[in-house]
Amino acid sequence: MTTNVRRITIFLLILFGTLLVTNQTISCQEKEYPRGAQYYLGTDDQLLIKVNVWGFVAKPGQYLVPSGTDLISLISFAGGPREGARLDNIKLIRESLSSKDSQNKITKINVQKYIKQGDKSIIPHLKPGDTIVISGTKWYHLSKYLEFISKFAMLVQIYAWIVYYSDRK
Repeated sequence: MTTNVRRITIFLLILFGTLLVTNQTISCQEKEYPRGAQYYLGTDDQLLIKVNVWGFVAKPGQYLVPSGTDLISLISFAGGPREGARLDNIKLIRESLSSKDSQNKITKINVQKYIKQGDKSIIPHLKPGDTIVISGTKWYHLSKYLEFISKFAMLVQIYAWIVYYSDRK
């Protein structure tokens, strides 16, 4: 009985060790050659890349877009900016290409300037794994805060009325 337990334990340790080494080998290879698996083929053999859109757009999420897509097109794919979107400070977070530099590069883009001037050089083309973050304006956050305060004050007032009328009885 104990011999069987030993054999099973040794087998599981070997299996676990093999899986651990295999996983390390795969993750090391991904760090060395990360780009190949980030491209996809769409209809008509069109090369697609995966990008993320967060924040103040109609439909935030992950998108497969044609290679060479620019920031304006991606925002359009995501349904356009929502009311309260801060278009003068959009962040583009780009994954590091080298295994030595693990720090992602953050670039700030002023889309509002592009809208006013039409200077296409302001708008970057996207690369696989890019993440776009569109934050809200200070006015939007202030209005949400005031909305919360007014709802809280209303609840306090209702509670005060309940206490007042229950004491009168």
